[in-house]
Amino acid sequence: MKHASRRTFLAGTAALGALPLFNIGCVGFGRSRARQIADGAKIRVALIGCGIQARTVINAVLTERLVAMVDPDPSMFKRMDKHVAAYAKKYGEPEIVENCKDVRKFATYQDMFDKMGDEIDAVVIETPNHQHILPAVMAIRRGIHVFLDKPLVLTAAEGDLLLAETLKRPGLVTQTGTYGHTFPSMKYCVDRIKEGALGEVREVWAYDDRCNSIYQRPAAARPPEGMDWDAWCGGSPICDFYPSSEDQDGMHPHGWHSWIGYGNGSIGNLGMHIMDVAFWALDLKEPDRVTCHDAKFALDGAWAYRDAFEFHFPATAGRGEVALHWWDGLKDGVPYTKEFVNKYGIPHKREHLNIPPRVLEEEKKWGFENDPFYKNGILFVGSKANLWFTHHGGYRFLPSSAGWCHPRLDRQADFNYTRNTKPHVVEFFNAIREGREADDPFRYSVPLAKTVCLGNLAALAGAGSTLEWNGNAVTNNEKVNKHVSKDYRPGWNPFA
Repeated sequence: MKHASRRTFLAGTAALGALPLFNIGCVGFGRSRARQIADGAKIRVALIGCGIQARTVINAVLTERLVAMVDPDPSMFKRMDKHVAAYAKKYGEPEIVENCKDVRKFATYQDMFDKMGDEIDAVVIETPNHQHILPAVMAIRRGIHVFLDKPLVLTAAEGDLLLAETLKRPGLVTQTGTYGHTFPSMKYCVDRIKEGALGEVREVWAYDDRCNSIYQRPAAARPPEGMDWDAWCGGSPICDFYPSSEDQDGMHPHGWHSWIGYGNGSIGNLGMHIMDVAFWALDLKEPDRVTCHDAKFALDGAWAYRDAFEFHFPATAGRGEVALHWWDGLKDGVPYTKEFVNKYGIPHKREHLNIPPRVLEEEKKWGFENDPFYKNGILFVGSKANLWFTHHGGYRFLPSSAGWCHPRLDRQADFNYTRNTKPHVVEFFNAIREGREADDPFRYSVPLAKTVCLGNLAALAGAGSTLEWNGNAVTNNEKVNKHVSKDYRPGWNPFA
């Protein structure tokens, strides 16, 4: 009966696609509501997903009016309530309490949209990746503004759907949760690259400090008391619930990153953060091919614990060809065990990381061996100068005469700043209030999200393989092409 209700709702939202396109200021519930918000009325926000990532954005959400929260695990509501109370007490902001008064709580976003969809102006979606596309599409079809965390989608086909639905409603404000995009440091580096400080950039090296995989299947257990496990699994197959242990992160609330069909592995965890600056500075869209140089798997059903991909971007009128390399996980020769990786997939020591030799060579060349680059980042190799950058805010022009240098920002004192998501979320709200596009919209970020998905496909193809990509399909590997999209359980299909 529950699934039938969801199918009925999806059919109704699909019918909204036949309505005339919204104009700026006319999304959501008409011009009157847009005018109220422009005049200072609080934006009515629903928070979908109340886990770890949601707690990093709640301070920004509470600058507006939180009207609903969704999570299939009721314990997440209790943790969020404690977090908000502690935050309000610490910063002495009584408005925080007022802005989350009488919040309605739901186990599913379907029920939330059914019962109060006309009382919501914007949604902030902080769910596991496999639960991104459906609530986003349901909101968009209702004319509700959408903030969606990285990597936006689980598959490349979902990326196409997300963009197509968004483009039908040009007045809708969308924002991607790649927080570094709003940092002044990224804008400064992008401007310098576009001004030609590096000369021609044909080679880029990106690397990640994560090993989002599983080396030993945990023992299955019962889900937390009161949790709707069926709703958590959503459109993906019903799977066993794996609790966290001292050694490994299980499935909920964080370990889903590692599992095929639920997360997107290491590149899905941080790939959009790290590669964002390259897409922005070099005007990258989608690659036309990707080569897998390395992909090591430890457990069936889990993503690789080491990857090395090379994305090829064809020349355009404004630049030449670009090779964007991606490396993650443990370097060759380091065993994938708890002695080398913590339960969240982060290697214990920097020397265990799969950092590209080209990055280490640059570090040595410019005398940074005793003050090394941050454990994740990106290196631009230009014809006149190079640039190392991390989305946490640090950067180094090499030589320094090409631009300013900013510290790595990886000390504990700096960490709070680097985790400051508030400006990026507030930018989303400001764009709604001002009737304009946000600074990191789906129009820009979907090609980057699809590139992440192509990395997943390259890992499935295996080391030594090259996949040709035409924007919609892998044209030279039918077996891998089947993973461009996925099957959905009845009642959870966003394409319906």
